[in-house]
Amino acid sequence: MSGKKISRPVTRRQAIATMAGGVGLLAAPTIVRAQAPLTVSFVQQRGLLYLPVDEMVSGGILQQEATKLGLGKVEATAKTLSGPAPVIDALLSGSADYGTAALPSLLTLWDKTHGTPNEVKAVGTVSNGAMVLYTINPNVKTIADFTEKDRIAVPSVRISFNAMMLEMAAEKLWNDPHRLDHLTVGLGHPDAVAALSAGYGSATITAHIAVQPFTARGLKLPGAHVVADSREVFGGPLTQITLLATKQTKEKNPTLFKAVANALDESIKVANADKRAAAILWKKAQNASESVDDLVALLDDPGFEFTSQPHRIAYFAAFLNRIGSMKAKVGDWKDLFWETAYNQKGD
Repeated sequence: MSGKKISRPVTRRQAIATMAGGVGLLAAPTIVRAQAPLTVSFVQQRGLLYLPVDEMVSGGILQQEATKLGLGKVEATAKTLSGPAPVIDALLSGSADYGTAALPSLLTLWDKTHGTPNEVKAVGTVSNGAMVLYTINPNVKTIADFTEKDRIAVPSVRISFNAMMLEMAAEKLWNDPHRLDHLTVGLGHPDAVAALSAGYGSATITAHIAVQPFTARGLKLPGAHVVADSREVFGGPLTQITLLATKQTKEKNPTLFKAVANALDESIKVANADKRAAAILWKKAQNASESVDDLVALLDDPGFEFTSQPHRIAYFAAFLNRIGSMKAKVGDWKDLFWETAYNQKGD
């Protein structure tokens, strides 16, 4: 060959790209991608315990934190699901990036996935709050009074925190955590309150292990009364809700992952700083029926807190080991969390 450069006709597309500023054909798609908004999808259950997610999404805090890290526009969505099972399915299938789940779900998911490409850990903690077992059965004063005619609503049978609260109470009373498992039925909190409203003798269920604001709603029903409170069953503060993400989500965009972690911390601070504003935001985001004053009263309950600090993780992990729901032992609470939570003082 002569060493002469072989010339080829310039295509119309190349010419337009060159006129636009000398950008080559291969570089153009990169610029298009960089300008497209990032997307983040959250899935959560329904209840005040999940309010920080609404602060992140509806309150714009995630966008603020993303902007600080130079990420530009972020399109965030938060979808409400009926229980932990669909939240877990959404996370593992990749149809959601982040999901709120109670401590038992975190522990059992970590047990099944640690060391795998789809490992699940917590970005951070979200909240602690009382779960309350109440009933419309006038004959039930303690869990020992439930009979084969009773049915107890929990978000998901066996795997929800609510179901495990009942198991821990049964373990303490009978040394048999599964004594009442067969009486539980999977039902979302709004549906459980609606079912109980039919009244004793007509309702398909007789009891419900609820979180706020559904506890307050349920206790307004005729004959409804408290049987057990999680603060008594657990013997003290215990992390209830965590924000989970897979290793794939973490590694897909580490800067965006950091923005989400920062936004979670900031949302907790914002919610605690102005509970009335937080109640107004949550009421609008969730189309809740309670008045703002009622919601503020629930948020002011001494047993309710939004917090970034993990509490009594090893204590509950030991319980799951005892009842056979988890095989692996937890050496340190940090085993269950991504590095974004390591600055917290946990136990």
